[in-house]
Amino acid sequence: MLSGKLKLWFRQFQKYYFTYSKGFYHFPYSGKAPDKLVDSFKGLPFVTHSVSQQYLLTATPLMEGQLHYRELEDGFWLIYSKMRYKANVAFDLIHDDAENNDYYMLSLNNISNVVRTYRKFHEGEVLFPKYSWTFFKPFVRNCSVNFKGDDSRFITLFFNERWLQKNLIPSELFAEASLDQFIESDADYLLWPLAEREVPLEHFALFDQLTQIGVETQRPDLLKIKLSVLNLIIDFLRLCKAQDVVGNHLPVDHADRFTTHRVANYLDNHLLEKFPGLDFLAEKFEISKTRLKDEFRNQFGAPVYQYFQAQQMMLARTLLADKQLLVKELSSRLGYDNPSKFSAAFKKHHGILPSEL
Repeated sequence: MLSGKLKLWFRQFQKYYFTYSKGFYHFPYSGKAPDKLVDSFKGLPFVTHSVSQQYLLTATPLMEGQLHYRELEDGFWLIYSKMRYKANVAFDLIHDDAENNDYYMLSLNNISNVVRTYRKFHEGEVLFPKYSWTFFKPFVRNCSVNFKGDDSRFITLFFNERWLQKNLIPSELFAEASLDQFIESDADYLLWPLAEREVPLEHFALFDQLTQIGVETQRPDLLKIKLSVLNLIIDFLRLCKAQDVVGNHLPVDHADRFTTHRVANYLDNHLLEKFPGLDFLAEKFEISKTRLKDEFRNQFGAPVYQYFQAQQMMLARTLLADKQLLVKELSSRLGYDNPSKFSAAFKKHHGILPSEL
């Protein structure tokens, strides 16, 4: 017999409750407003909710993690989530057009993908971190794609139209970053992948510290949280100005975002092989070759083969640093004709020769 909590959740999402397709469990969540988002998660089975400390904990056969939330000002929320996935899970954002929703979502994202290297000469797992900024307008469809073994961290700011007009629109830096043009445009969102050297990693460390789960009487340092959030926004504005994010961003279709993530995951788990080729990938993931080339580059900031080669070089550095393989053996496994060509590619990516590790 279903528990009362599970029955309530099924009634609330009876037309949306999770499905399974293309190797993923799809879960709905409400995007009407940040408080509705929290409500949609705290209504799930297997979720523990601390009202006093404003966090949610979950541990299921599919995933485990925590979500911290706080309304910092009227119309301005912080949500910080950390999850580990035990299966392929996609979160689908649900909007109800009948509801008044004018919240924007700005998020600094970190997903560390597990790359499994099960081969005769080496067996193990390597984590490859990916970072990005996303900025969504109200009512824009979104899907968060997570693979088995992934660790994710999302620092997400929600602010409504009134807060935007009061605090961001008057800012000179906001205009210099061309974000006023983005707000007025027909574009639905911005997505900007980051190289690890470009990531303000201190933000994640700081929010980890600020959102530690401790005794119930522990009071959060709201002043420090607000200062950290404002610094996060300023970092995003500066990035948009320096790299002309608004001018250079190219949108990716919702369905294609899901497909390109699957392609990237496939490549990540076949790095110790030769590049499979665009024709093979297009056929396997049921997308045209041209669309795959364009949408993958827009999603990950690099052409498919360049992405594959960069991931290979990251894996190669890890394996060589751990003394798992000799350069000659690794270069052959990665599809290079000889160690010299591999060493040249390695130096181009890392700035040093494999022998210098």
